[in-house]
Amino acid sequence: MLSDAEFQTWCDSLQLSQQQRDLVNQIRTSPPARRVKGGGRNVHGPYASSKMGRTIQFESHTVELPAITQFYEYDDTVLEYWDQPIKFSIKCSPQGKQATTIGHYPDFFVLRKNHCGFEEWKTEKRLEKLSEEQPYRYQKIEGQWVDVIVQEYLENLGYYYYLRSDSEIDWVKYRNQKYLQSYKQGYLKQLYIIDEQVEANLKEIIINYPGINFTTLLEKAKNATIDDINTLISLEKVYVNLSEVALVEQEKVHLFRDQATAMAYITASHDYREPISSSVQMVDLKVGSSFLLDGKSLTIDHIGESKIIVRGEQGIIRWQFAEFEQLVKLGEISNLQTESHTTLNEEGWQYFLEASPKALETANYRYAAIKPFLDGKPYNSQEENLSERTLRHWKAKYRKAQQEYGSGFIGLIPQHKGNSTPRYCDEDLEIIDQVIEEHYESFTQKNVWQTYEILKDRWKELRQISPLPSHTFYYERVKKRNSYQQTKKRMGSRAANNYLGPWLIRPTTPRHGDRPLEIVHIDHTQLDIQCVCPYSGKNLGRPWVTGMIDAYSRRILALYLTFDNPSYRSCMMAIRICVQRFGRFPEWIVVDNGKEFSSTYFETLLARFEASKKHRPKDCPKFSSIIERWFGSQNTEFINNLRGNTQIMKHVRLVKKANNPKNLAVWNLEELYDYLAFGYAYGVYDSTEHPALEGMSPQKAFELGVTKTGHRPHQYIKYDEQFKILTLPTNNKGTAKVIPGKGIRINYQDYWTDEFYSVENQSVPVRYDPLDYSVAYAYVNNHWVKCLSNYYMRFQGHSEKAVEIATTIGRRKRQSYNQSQYLGSKEIVDLLNNAEEHEELLLQIRRDQSAKLVYNLIEGKLSSAVLNAASIEYPSSQNNREIEKSILEIEEDVLPSSLSREINFDNIQAFAEEELW
Repeated sequence: MLSDAEFQTWCDSLQLSQQQRDLVNQIRTSPPARRVKGGGRNVHGPYASSKMGRTIQFESHTVELPAITQFYEYDDTVLEYWDQPIKFSIKCSPQGKQATTIGHYPDFFVLRKNHCGFEEWKTEKRLEKLSEEQPYRYQKIEGQWVDVIVQEYLENLGYYYYLRSDSEIDWVKYRNQKYLQSYKQGYLKQLYIIDEQVEANLKEIIINYPGINFTTLLEKAKNATIDDINTLISLEKVYVNLSEVALVEQEKVHLFRDQATAMAYITASHDYREPISSSVQMVDLKVGSSFLLDGKSLTIDHIGESKIIVRGEQGIIRWQFAEFEQLVKLGEISNLQTESHTTLNEEGWQYFLEASPKALETANYRYAAIKPFLDGKPYNSQEENLSERTLRHWKAKYRKAQQEYGSGFIGLIPQHKGNSTPRYCDEDLEIIDQVIEEHYESFTQKNVWQTYEILKDRWKELRQISPLPSHTFYYERVKKRNSYQQTKKRMGSRAANNYLGPWLIRPTTPRHGDRPLEIVHIDHTQLDIQCVCPYSGKNLGRPWVTGMIDAYSRRILALYLTFDNPSYRSCMMAIRICVQRFGRFPEWIVVDNGKEFSSTYFETLLARFEASKKHRPKDCPKFSSIIERWFGSQNTEFINNLRGNTQIMKHVRLVKKANNPKNLAVWNLEELYDYLAFGYAYGVYDSTEHPALEGMSPQKAFELGVTKTGHRPHQYIKYDEQFKILTLPTNNKGTAKVIPGKGIRINYQDYWTDEFYSVENQSVPVRYDPLDYSVAYAYVNNHWVKCLSNYYMRFQGHSEKAVEIATTIGRRKRQSYNQSQYLGSKEIVDLLNNAEEHEELLLQIRRDQSAKLVYNLIEGKLSSAVLNAASIEYPSSQNNREIEKSILEIEEDVLPSSLSREINFDNIQAFAEEELW
């Protein structure tokens, strides 16, 4: 971002008017004009921008997000860019239409070196539709989309306005930019430093072997690591065409000294070939060519002027040429082979697509019958009981179709025969559809027969000439309607989403990322088991589990159990466990739309460590199917084999005292977490082959991914008190004033430390511990200090949740006596000490005691991480690195080797029963 002085200099260089300066300054100093929300199936969220030092909202991860990375974040001509900058109300009078007011929120306001203006991003498909609906506004002029009304309005104000589409996005380059992002200098990240001797050796090899691929370079430079080469590419000390091939496909990546050398070498040498990706080579594709996509074989059935049609196990897929080219560039398509060629034209192709499987089977039979004649061989028609006349008829149809459609096979497909005149006119069908829409497709959920009876009455009322449709015809009419829309009208959008097609393959980036810890999913679910208090044996209910899973390797990164409903506290613990086990913070976190994921605390925590977040579409759990499936697996493979599981509650009328899970419960929270996390998730599941990983276990896939794409040691975070404090929540302002003699006040409680004497009457950054209300932290004299509550001994061990419940009970008492709602610390302490009188508070305190045992287990029992110090070769110059000062002092030391829990058992059920009995 520009400083105030740099901003004024920039304004002077562009000679902006005072009115323009005021608007630009208003945008720079104000929050976004609106908070984006993903509509339909869009994935939205905040992007942690290193250039801006803040989060930037994106409305779609296939449009605005790649635009941010490719056109703003790493473009040197862009000085600043601001999301959802302002709302414009534009009055206009389109030709032939009434005067109206257009409300417009541009996606970005961009400050460039030589000009500034607003930019709006939409999909090409959306713009084509808008140009049909509003031709007076959306037009394509010389290949560039234009919003005529908004552009004219903003140009009169002295700003440019660009309407841009996703067709401008280079998906291969975007994928590579994400891959190299961690090697660039960030707002908080440290820069990876290469040993000077290793760097010189790599450059010398590249100069001597221009066009050397990544794998060969790594073999020749024995002392270099993948991190070294990635850093050289990221800092542009060597040249790689980032738009050509994904960097993870190392055998296809060619390195040069600079761009001029690359262009000259490609021109002069015939040894270097580009992959099939240009439109010229697309013309050479043949019908019948087969290739692999996501491990499945597809065959090209038709190549048109703008589309290519392929067929596979899933059926027919249609792509634009541009989409097919991008899939080839991304490496999604492999083993492209040519088998045969046909001259089938568009009309013949349409006949082929409309043919039913039974019709194609008949055509194959007819072709086999006449094939001897076509090959010039004799044929005995009596063997198949076919007359000469029939064979002559089929041969004639074959030759005629060959001339008309380019393929004689089309003539052998049986054509539909019968009365083509519909039995019911359009007016009759409209009445039938109206009954279906009004009575069947509603939340009342009437059955088909009931609505058919309504149709009978309607038919009599209208005195239709046509006979009443049969119930069979009516049933078929109901079934032919759109399943998604029908289910949505009857049962709602959540049920209807099951009828949506799969997430379509688009030429974007791999949905699960290119490497471990690039994309992770976090979610919660309530376990199907009852737990008891370890001290009193009382039933405490069903616990909640918070899971974090790596999308690339399917490895469980973190698991946390608690009795509290999902909250920011569960998110905090999951992130802590991830850093504790692997020493790394995830780059992208995919979450649902729960309020805990939209909290200020969670977004601030991610921004502090430059992690970004994606919100999956509402009511679409399939988008996070990998963690949803794991939740199902842990239930069927582990939880359902334990005493006290709640499977019987699905048939509540069968529940008796003898089989009630509440009476059978024997597991306490600490023991359950010990076996679920350290025994199952980090043990059995981690080392078992996963069906989606081609025979590898999640642990093996994780290790191979790290080895192949780089360890990135400069991103390691040491799990210590400093890190734990930075993950704690703060108050609304983030700071508190030090009052002489009292200290700081957080959530109506006073906290004190002797170091406050040196900062009296000053505001200091603060944090509080939601698991222990007696402790808070303040940043004094360049370090965090522990502060104790005035009621430390009485608040000690009580969580924020317990204090909230006690406060609510106290206010309820005061309200009954018409007293002030303010509750002092002493009254809250008295309620906590006499919790037995209040069942709700007592239950929370017992749950907190169990949660404390789980916390102690996590802190004192580290599992073995793959990324340990012994497996990393640090560059020799690391010890001399100058670490920049930032909010968080990220240390490069890796977590020390820790005690791992090794459990060997062949069957989970036998294991559980052995431990139980």
